[in-house]
Amino acid sequence: MTSPEIATAVEHARRANVTMVIGESDAGKTTLVTALAEALATRGLAVGVVDADLGQSEIGPPTTIGLGRVRGPLARLADAEVVALHFVGATSPAGNLPATLGGMRKMLDRARDAGLDRVLIDTTGLIAGELGRVLKQAKIELADPDLVVCLERAGECEHIVRPYRQLARPVVLRLPIPGAARSRGPEERRRYRQGRLQAYFASARSVALDLERIVLRGPAGEEVASAEAAGGGFDSALVGLEDRARDTLGLAVVRRMDAEKGTLHVDTPVPEERIAVVRIGRETSPE
Repeated sequence: MTSPEIATAVEHARRANVTMVIGESDAGKTTLVTALAEALATRGLAVGVVDADLGQSEIGPPTTIGLGRVRGPLARLADAEVVALHFVGATSPAGNLPATLGGMRKMLDRARDAGLDRVLIDTTGLIAGELGRVLKQAKIELADPDLVVCLERAGECEHIVRPYRQLARPVVLRLPIPGAARSRGPEERRRYRQGRLQAYFASARSVALDLERIVLRGPAGEEVASAEAAGGGFDSALVGLEDRARDTLGLAVVRRMDAEKGTLHVDTPVPEERIAVVRIGRETSPE
């Protein structure tokens, strides 16, 4: 992607309250979002980024959608200030589609409540086939962006943005994938996820949660009885921790459940006193 093309993207994003960037994996979406966020912030705008790339997230740990605010120069999205998280419990949208869509919408609402002037949405590389089309079009409908930037080589986003070509909004901007974009294989992506999770849990401590005080919920939000959880093989499960307002506080790894004492033992960096809900995900500990 050339400097004039980036300048064109910045000018479009400057006029858009919400910008969504889509494209295949390794198309340079995160790099573009980072460049746009920094450019808009230098123009005096309050800029937020919704990092919805569940498996390769930089704002918040994998399995979450993060909202970050730009407070200074961005070498990468991880330099943004974390404003809020939403636990999806999967590293791919296919693992929990409702929570993926609901979490993105919730982070956009949080961005609005925080008074952010411009919001950029980074997305996963799932665009191919019917699932890719349904997912990205559902995100567009829910986010209602003013601008959709498509990073593509040969029109691979066309089946997604075709219905919007004759509409006043969103504006669709097509840009070529940068020649410097580097392809990463599944193993490298797995190592990245594992490294991010291990770094997140580096400051974790063991906590015994009183099952009379907390609510257990499944991936779809359904309440899970403690007896069911005890027999459900949840040891080593990666779970999301929520406060009484059901906002995500962070993650934990389940170590064991003591049915006799009525306690759930987890490792987490989240303060115990704030935990009101434990939401069971579809992933396990990175160890």
